[in-house]
Amino acid sequence: MCRKAHGAAFRTRAFVKADDFHFLSGEELLTYYESSPGERRSFCKICGSVIITRFNRHRDVYGFALGTLDSDPEIQIERHVFTKYKAPWFEITDDLPQISDLSNKALEYSTKK
Repeated sequence: MCRKAHGAAFRTRAFVKADDFHFLSGEELLTYYESSPGERRSFCKICGSVIITRFNRHRDVYGFALGTLDSDPEIQIERHVFTKYKAPWFEITDDLPQISDLSNKALEYSTKK
């Protein structure tokens, strides 16, 4: 679902601490829907871009869509998650860890930092 919602080979997302995140403007332009049980995605009412995902089980973090940024987030890729769902024509060629299926492993790993 993530890949198709973003219209790309994969979704590029980072976890951010909810306490460290705030909107500078435009929050009123977002609407939310439950994309999976316990996960609510926000998207812009005007352009349709997915912005953040909120998790019922992990309220202290958000999933943030990096493709919506205008500037370099200055972070390094740490792992590939949900690789079972990647586009079949896309090959992962690096040696980073891969988490294949829907589990809380990726989120639990990120919340420990």
